[in-house]
Amino acid sequence: MALPHARYIVLDHEGAWKINLDNKYYGPFPTQADAVATATSGAQKAAGAGYPASVLLMKGTSFETLWTNVPD
Repeated sequence: MALPHARYIVLDHEGAWKINLDNKYYGPFPTQADAVATATSGAQKAAGAGYPASVLLMKGTSFETLWTNVPD
């Protein structure tokens, strides 16, 4: 059985930078860079535990992958 994909989504939510993971918001973070660094750290820990993991930056309705351990 495959482990679920841990998707850390960094976004501007209600005027603050936050991370969405499993439909729960974490933050706020003072800057986008702080949110990305925290999300990347979490994703790397999840990857170390064997989970497929990605950090995505939400830009409007599209996503930019910033870090992933999932092959294309």
